[in-house]
Amino acid sequence: MVQIAKPVLSHDLPNLPVALADNIRRQRALRGLSQEALALSAEVDRTYVSQIERGIGNPSLLILCKLCDVLEVELVDILQMPNTEAPPAA
Repeated sequence: MVQIAKPVLSHDLPNLPVALADNIRRQRALRGLSQEALALSAEVDRTYVSQIERGIGNPSLLILCKLCDVLEVELVDILQMPNTEAPPAA
């Protein structure tokens, strides 16, 4: 089954840094990359990757694109909010 991404609504914006952090951390771990390896490949500082993954960094669009290139994911994939709704009953 194809999962449709939940759109980001204005009331979701305060949660976006946490969702971004979780998505980047998960994608990095799936590829077996350390924060240092991701940072080096994306040409950003390792401490900045750490800040992003903790939800306290506020990366620019350029930095997000660099991270996505290294992680081989689309920008929309790392900006997805988690789907917290229960699946429909069968």
